[in-house]
Amino acid sequence: MKLRIVRLSTTMATTLALLLAVLCLPNVAVADESGNHEHEHEFGLSLFSFVKPLGMCALGSALVTFGTGLARRKLGRRFLKVHKTFGWLTVGFALCHASLVLALF
Repeated sequence: MKLRIVRLSTTMATTLALLLAVLCLPNVAVADESGNHEHEHEFGLSLFSFVKPLGMCALGSALVTFGTGLARRKLGRRFLKVHKTFGWLTVGFALCHASLVLALF
């Protein structure tokens, strides 16, 4: 059984994480979608809508971090950079999620 090692650069890992974050935000409305077309709008972006997607991003990033940590012996030291990158992303997503939860609920 041969083990194929896939190289993943830090730029690619960050791009994938940002893509995951963007895909988790489909329900966020940036403006009021009512039929009124007056130009005196209030800012329609709610911080409540960021709590759930940030939690999902933190969980997904933590799972990738955990998976690369478990497969470290099989994959070698090449994935240490990916593991560290996703570790820091997990910390960032989790801190943002926690601060929103503590501030809003």
